[in-house]
Amino acid sequence: MSLITADGAPDVLLVEFELARFDLGAATAALRHKDTPAAREEVANCRARIDRILDSWNAGVRVPL
Repeated sequence: MSLITADGAPDVLLVEFELARFDLGAATAALRHKDTPAAREEVANCRARIDRILDSWNAGVRVPL
């Protein structure tokens, strides 16, 4: 994940999330095509990456209600 600073953090996180989402889609498609330990690991890595991005969002970005 990229270094996140206070300036533009929401934009950076949104871009990171979109990239991670596309990577997860590709990894999931590869897993459906051929179920291998490497493909399962890639899906797990993508999900963990998305979790880290969401944790960063929750920790540092406050959205007014």
